Amino acid sequence: MTKEKTIRKWLEELPDGYRELAIKNYGPDYHYGPLINSLPYVILEAFTWGETPEGHKFWEAVHVWSQGAGELPPLPEEEK
Repeated sequence: MTKEKTIRKWLEELPDGYRELAIKNYGPDYHYGPLINSLPYVILEAFTWGETPEGHKFWEAVHVWSQGAGELPPLPEEEK
């Protein structure tokens, strides 16, 4: 049985770089409920992909990866 966690706890399970981007994009008021039971669902519901600096395609690839398919997209280069 999958354990329910807060969205923030799920996002903290993402790999370095992805975790920080997801947490930066996450707005605590965005999701309907406090506890959920899967990383793919969290990525889908924590923020609107197209409204992030990384864009829809980036987060769609992270979502597919979280379901056990595909590869993580390259991290965007930091602005200097």
